[in-house]
Amino acid sequence: MKFSRVIGVDVASKKLDVFNSATGKGQELKNSREAVMRFAKSLGNPKDTLVVCEATGAYEHFLVDVMHELGFSVCIANPRQVRQFANGHGFLEKTDRIDAQILAKFGQQVEVNLATPRTEQEKRLIALVRRRSQILQLIGQEENRAGQCYDKVALESLQKSIKFLRKQLKSLELMIEEGLVEAAKTSPVIEILLSVPGVGTVVAATLYCELPELGKLNRYQIAKLVGVAPLARQSGKSDGKRPVRGGRSKARKVLYMAALVASQKNPLIKPYYQKMLKRGKEKKLALVACMRKLLVILNEMVHRQQKWQEPEKKGATATVAKLGPPLATCSIA
Repeated sequence: MKFSRVIGVDVASKKLDVFNSATGKGQELKNSREAVMRFAKSLGNPKDTLVVCEATGAYEHFLVDVMHELGFSVCIANPRQVRQFANGHGFLEKTDRIDAQILAKFGQQVEVNLATPRTEQEKRLIALVRRRSQILQLIGQEENRAGQCYDKVALESLQKSIKFLRKQLKSLELMIEEGLVEAAKTSPVIEILLSVPGVGTVVAATLYCELPELGKLNRYQIAKLVGVAPLARQSGKSDGKRPVRGGRSKARKVLYMAALVASQKNPLIKPYYQKMLKRGKEKKLALVACMRKLLVILNEMVHRQQKWQEPEKKGATATVAKLGPPLATCSIA
């Protein structure tokens, strides 16, 4: 889409630096819902207007929520990509004002992916999924500390902390399951994901929350977005190994675990994994290939709004049953 006006917003914890490409002017706002609402209303008609900010982890939420409520298109850009864009255009200086201008220029010149508006239910599920990831990280840190602790009192403190965190983890997982049940009432994506062998509650919830583009992009685009697409490294006569890097780390982590399970239980992924090993591929490389294949299958299923169905005979391509009557099947390439 082409937008006649692009608003670049540099986000900080307490303030927002804004640059309007239509007027060529910038201003500073307080990072609060009320201040963003006043600014958004002053812009007038949201049609043909794009708001571009960087992903900060949390500080952009007021901006994104208000803009979506008022009908503006929003892009939450990857900071690394924006910085590379700035360097390529000769913007070596870095201030909040300059960053806002760069974001506006980025929105004008780059084909961006628009952020998907979220319901309150989806926002809560996203928060629970991310909190679960944080708790897991804390448990790992505390267990590492316990493994290196030789003082009885300190070790007891660590064990109590681990026990408390594990209790929180169980509670969060129950809430995530309840959230998925509620989300499934309005979105068929949940049932589609859960129907695939190897995809459990946490994987389905994470992909649903962290990868709203699932089913909307082609197979290469979705693989590149998650960071499981091999990237070419060719120059002249040199053609190096094609690494995978970047992408949505949260989605990639759960996809790895799903591929690990699918390599043992999924009738499509298991033979593919074994075939890779027989060809002499390393186990980790074979698992990454399984991640990509599983992601492509999920993407196609969500796109077609179809559930998984077991292959009817050995060597057959897996089929998926269409949600709701009448039932139909199709092949997943």
